[in-house]
Amino acid sequence: MACLQGSPSGAPGGPKEPKRGEAGGGDEWCDSGLGSLSEAQLGQLQEEGGLASVGRGSLEAGEPAMAVTSDPRPLGPSGPHKALQEEEAEELERLDSALGDSLGGDEDLAPLVAGVGAVRLEKEPVAASVAPEAWLRHVLGFVTEDGDTALHLAVIHEHEAFLDSILQYTRGTDYLDVQNDLGQTALHIAVILGASDFVGKLVSAGAGLCVQEKGGHTALHLACREGQRECAQQLLMPALVPRPFEGSGFKAQLDCTNYDGYTPLHVAVLRKDLEMVSLLISAGSDLNKPELSCGRSPLHLAVESQSPEAVECLLRAGANPEARMYIGYTPMYSAVHRPDRKIPQLLREFGSEEPDWDSEESLDSNSEEEYDDIVLNCGR
Repeated sequence: MACLQGSPSGAPGGPKEPKRGEAGGGDEWCDSGLGSLSEAQLGQLQEEGGLASVGRGSLEAGEPAMAVTSDPRPLGPSGPHKALQEEEAEELERLDSALGDSLGGDEDLAPLVAGVGAVRLEKEPVAASVAPEAWLRHVLGFVTEDGDTALHLAVIHEHEAFLDSILQYTRGTDYLDVQNDLGQTALHIAVILGASDFVGKLVSAGAGLCVQEKGGHTALHLACREGQRECAQQLLMPALVPRPFEGSGFKAQLDCTNYDGYTPLHVAVLRKDLEMVSLLISAGSDLNKPELSCGRSPLHLAVESQSPEAVECLLRAGANPEARMYIGYTPMYSAVHRPDRKIPQLLREFGSEEPDWDSEESLDSNSEEEYDDIVLNCGR
């Protein structure tokens, strides 16, 4: 699921077509396995939890009933047995749980949605013999063979009503940060899909902002990488439900580094995304934080990317024009060795000094000597 992209489509609040990655996505395609939760199993859980479908006729007749948020699909007398037979027949053909294979659309998702909806009680007192805990135990304990929870599936299918039903019972809990086999939380997936409304709901419910997936990316890293500005705006809003002992995730996510050593600002600069760079700067990103491999500041990266606009944006925001890499090179040294002549001029206007060539040659010489010494000590 890590490479799923595209903007949400269809009517809000209903299940939508699953999205597929681009050709050649390989192991980055994430599947859900929702088909493994059959209608027969759901019917059995309905009987255990004492849940019963309520028709509109009974409501109009004044009979006591449980208020639900969605219209659960009734099962006939032979419904569970028929569904069980169909499941056994299909099990022989289904080799995996990819979204395109195991999910038939609304028909597969509806029973699970109905189950969660059936335990959402109204504030007004109603005569109900249903124990919501029975449904919650099964729905919140559901995990596919790829590690996706019901919350992941609600986001994958962009089913807003289902998401709201789950969040009603899981706000501020660790369930929001359960990771699938790719290390993705529901928040990561919502950002990849560009579902900014879902991102806002998850952030407001207390989803962790600094959780890293398999590449070390936080949700904000992914928003910067995919150019999802609306998602980034939602992520940069202070969470309405603070998580205990987590600290200020709102600020901490700005300084998180992925496994390449980049902060979200580094990623935005490398993509030459000026709007994202401006958004991160206004949110309080460290303008001079070096990346971990070579010690390059965001200004160094902007120079290497040959983006005069990003260079000027950083300089006007207060980036240090004399920041040095671990080896001692300044942004000006990097600029004069690259073709864009506008960048050195910008650096001069903001007080950057011309490189001291004797000093730089000395640094090169020292660097080679240090490297030779390391090689000698490591195996010769």
